[in-house]
Amino acid sequence: MRGRPVVALPLSLLLAACGGSPGRMTNPRREPASFVTERQGLLVVTPAGLTRVQLDGSGAEALFPPGYNLLAMTADASVVVLGDKDTNLFLRAAGASQVRRVPELDRRVGAVALSPDGARVAVARHADFSQPQALWPKSEDDAIWLVDTRSLAVEVVPKSRDELVTSLAWERDGRGLVLGMFGSGTVRLDLASRRRAKLEAWPANTLLPPTGSPTCARTGARLELRGFRGDEGIDLREASGATRRLVTVVGRKRGFHDYQPTVRGPVFTESCRYALFEFGPAVWVVEVATGVVGQVVMGNGPQPLRSLPASAPAP
Repeated sequence: MRGRPVVALPLSLLLAACGGSPGRMTNPRREPASFVTERQGLLVVTPAGLTRVQLDGSGAEALFPPGYNLLAMTADASVVVLGDKDTNLFLRAAGASQVRRVPELDRRVGAVALSPDGARVAVARHADFSQPQALWPKSEDDAIWLVDTRSLAVEVVPKSRDELVTSLAWERDGRGLVLGMFGSGTVRLDLASRRRAKLEAWPANTLLPPTGSPTCARTGARLELRGFRGDEGIDLREASGATRRLVTVVGRKRGFHDYQPTVRGPVFTESCRYALFEFGPAVWVVEVATGVVGQVVMGNGPQPLRSLPASAPAP
């Protein structure tokens, strides 16, 4: 899992320079989102830092100050893995109040994955950007760095080839890692034997980040972007195939070199009564039955939470 970036400039500012328009939502709006009755905590990157907030927009609390971005966490957020703009690695272990830096990986953190039990972080390093650009490919390899989240002890699984690892995930039983390689597809690393084996496809038994799903497990309904990258909003496609517009965006105009998504990451909440999505510089929630929308918080990259301990100091 790669970390999400810190809050970017609002889309309207990016578009102003290239003659485009971000468009606007025409759904009925209620702010704050007091219509939401489901209790669901989120961790969102906001101008105040990594912030915990409820789905209805209440209880916003900055837990980590600006400068951190979220790389991975356990489902209950007892273990949190953070990065920064210089691709350094920071950890807050279960029961700890402080964020600690892992100096062995300074300025080299690429793909990251947290083990199912939260005990270890697997890291693949990116190129050494301190070297001349022509030499970057020579510093890339598939070595995996395993960091103990409590002691910060580092163990290195030696490289087998000089090739960049672009994605990384743990198997659900913790016995192996699945590596997405830059040029040679998917590889499984067995942690007991340290042997690697080529896979034909990404396996289904990997632990993925808790980002929610665009498909409702209970009904089979699916959230689909309408228009190019959500330029016209979000459709709700029922399991029967019937489709209706859930979020309507009008007036979106793309200028020169404008490839930014209009709507980002629509997912259902656990009850499927609501859907969460990003539009412009904010996170929004829409009631599926009525199409009423409300702003949750200014920010991006919402991650679902069950609980999270107290706040942390600046990096």
